[in-house]
Amino acid sequence: MYTLINAFATHEIVVIGFTEAAPEELGEGQKIDVTFRIDHSHDDIVEPEIGRTFGILVSEDEFSAAGGNAYMPPAISAKETALTEFFSDLSRVAQL
Repeated sequence: MYTLINAFATHEIVVIGFTEAAPEELGEGQKIDVTFRIDHSHDDIVEPEIGRTFGILVSEDEFSAAGGNAYMPPAISAKETALTEFFSDLSRVAQL
């Protein structure tokens, strides 16, 4: 998972997750009841337009099935994120 903070709205946090799985491994989660989807629109909770903004990566997290998931401080490529530097970088990115 990647955790990012919007450079122009620091209260906005974006988390993107990836998984490695073949389509046949996803099973029931892939099946969509089209009638239900049409009758239960997400328009009220999903923004109607796609925007483009910039952010700074704060952390890369690994949640593999191997072993436990002990707490780890925010880090990128195993280097701990220095939050004081992060906020300085965030300010510079917002000014670009």
